[in-house]
Amino acid sequence: MPQFVPPFELRDNEEQVEAWYNNPARQENRRLAEENLRLKKLLRENGISWDRRLTLDLNDPTGSRGAWADSKAARRSSRSGRSDQRLPSLPVEIILYILEYSLTSSQPIIDPLSKLNPHVLLPEEKKMSKAQIAINFLATCRAYHDEGERFLWRNNTFVFTDCLALQNFRNLGLEHRKQITHITMRITARYYDEDFEREHRAPYPTSNPTRNPLRLRVIPRVYDNTLARRGFRSYTWLQVVDFLTVLRPPFDPDHDTTQPRPRLLPALESLRIDLVNFPSDFLTAPSPVEMHALTGHDLSMSLKELQLTGIPECQWGSDMASHLVRMVRDDGLFLKSDSTYVSSNRVRKQSDGDWEPRAVRAWKVLAEEYLQSKKKTNGSSLPMGGGHHGHHSHHGTVKIPAVPAEEGQPETTWQNRRTLWKRVPVSRDSEERVWAEFDRTTGTIILSEEYENPDMDTYDPEELVCHHCQMMHSPYDDDY
Repeated sequence: MPQFVPPFELRDNEEQVEAWYNNPARQENRRLAEENLRLKKLLRENGISWDRRLTLDLNDPTGSRGAWADSKAARRSSRSGRSDQRLPSLPVEIILYILEYSLTSSQPIIDPLSKLNPHVLLPEEKKMSKAQIAINFLATCRAYHDEGERFLWRNNTFVFTDCLALQNFRNLGLEHRKQITHITMRITARYYDEDFEREHRAPYPTSNPTRNPLRLRVIPRVYDNTLARRGFRSYTWLQVVDFLTVLRPPFDPDHDTTQPRPRLLPALESLRIDLVNFPSDFLTAPSPVEMHALTGHDLSMSLKELQLTGIPECQWGSDMASHLVRMVRDDGLFLKSDSTYVSSNRVRKQSDGDWEPRAVRAWKVLAEEYLQSKKKTNGSSLPMGGGHHGHHSHHGTVKIPAVPAEEGQPETTWQNRRTLWKRVPVSRDSEERVWAEFDRTTGTIILSEEYENPDMDTYDPEELVCHHCQMMHSPYDDDY
């Protein structure tokens, strides 16, 4: 059995300075500056000054300005003379149908507005044509551009493999960003080392312990004889933090300062996070301060559903899951599964797996009902906390409504047991969903054998009162 050397968690300096240099605004400024130099050179070679005040006499009708106007009028009259050769016009409705079809992709669009990184793509994604959509439609005219942009951002799904690609969405107008309700984050762990010949292996990132160790793809770095951190490093948990940080409200100079700034994706309801190459008991401990500030405060209770794959089956993975689930509202859905992807010399997709669904904080409805009944009975009530072991709750100051019940849900067969219905995917990579009934006390799905046992039709609200702290919370799991 090989000895696994754990890496040190750190943001890579070289990638940070490269990201600063390739900032979209800075790239655009460089492009415009180079274009101005080329145009000035072209004018200079033809003996024309780049300052129009030195070349044009605005009062001279025979000058170049008048000739340009005459030529434009001639072109206009020429077009009017052959109007019978114009293409047949189409109704506006037909044009919009064509535009919507041309700008809707059958596959998710990966890292829109950004350059693709081939090291995080599947082989079929590399072969996929970049022309997934007829993007040139947007350059036809202003009307097609305005209408097509709405179809582009509303009708497609998006996968982000780099937090900088998600950050580029800040350049997109709010009217388009607020149409996006679901995104996928594919976060691939990055490893670095100055020793080019050293090989690193880690436990296979799956719950199957019989798999051979995984050979990690290590990004080489030139040895620097300084006191900077060297050796085997990783960018994993901090990468998750950076992805979530981008979802915070971006700055908008035109925003009304009397109103709170909206998040990057204000209408985001569902989020899927695929963690790639996050092995169990291999990575160093994540920083709880940054994650708590993001998931427990800035992005707290903002989602209806969170899908998480590839979370390590270890203490650090469990802690990270407990942080991420705080982004889900009460009565929301949390889905967890094995790794979807694994990366060594290339990215490979694992066989389809099953979800472990949980209803998030479904017990709170029962606790509030019990508190009200106790208050009416004896005028006193018990405090309601967020979890065991001193975990505090931030949800008492602001009342965020729970996820509403889905339409068309079946009728329950239980008389006393308190449940709720949710639509869950049949498998990890399937779009098909089926109804599932959850126990509000535990947050888990009711199994088929439980329906056959009438003794399971019980509900005791006293179970919500902790005998240690005398506070009301879920007695089964701190995170749900």
